[in-house]
Amino acid sequence: MNLSEAKALLPEIRGVIELASEDWAASYSVTNGRSQICGRDPMTGEIYPIATLEKAITTDDRQLMRKAPLYVRALLMLRDEAVRAYLEATRPPPEPKPDPKDFAAEVSMKCKNDRAFARYLEERHELQDASNGERIKTRVRSILAVQSLAELNTDPQAAERWKALRSDFKTWLRISR
Repeated sequence: MNLSEAKALLPEIRGVIELASEDWAASYSVTNGRSQICGRDPMTGEIYPIATLEKAITTDDRQLMRKAPLYVRALLMLRDEAVRAYLEATRPPPEPKPDPKDFAAEVSMKCKNDRAFARYLEERHELQDASNGERIKTRVRSILAVQSLAELNTDPQAAERWKALRSDFKTWLRISR
């Protein structure tokens, strides 16, 4: 048997093992005086012979026959776990998600520390007094149509308005220099 043939048998093995008796037991037939491998009906509990064994069968062969369903189920479970572990080990790591932008903090910093941004607001957005950081923030909130700068981190549309304002500011900055 080669690997291709073994792979082709896997669905059949899975189907048969699901239908076969859960476990087999060794028994002895008093009618013919020979050992038997027996199954148990899961519904009735009735024991029925599956195979009659020759007297000369070795203990190892007898054990292999008696435990065949258990061994097949164990091998299938080990195979499935090996496949799962292989797939997990070879799966590329997930793309790291970029840290969400804190637009509220970005705007606060611009309003507090960026004199060019204050001049831009005076020239383009009718800011009356650029000397007061709170007035600058109030004007920016008005331009962005938000009640609080925190909305920039929770409302995608508000964030887009901030990005557009920031882009316009960068353009103004290049032109005004």
